[in-house]
Amino acid sequence: MKTEQAELLRIKYLYRQLLLRRKIKLPHRDAARLIGPDCAYHLYSDYKPKETEK
Repeated sequence: MKTEQAELLRIKYLYRQLLLRRKIKLPHRDAARLIGPDCAYHLYSDYKPKETEK
């Protein structure tokens, strides 16, 4: 049981680092749950969605 929890925390930490280094992109809501709302706000503040072709 403790090893499963430790593994989940390790994976969560790895994803957090990837997000903060901008190696991966997640929807804002998911990122806020993973790294906290303040960090997610600053991380996505300069994000501009790609224009879709019409």
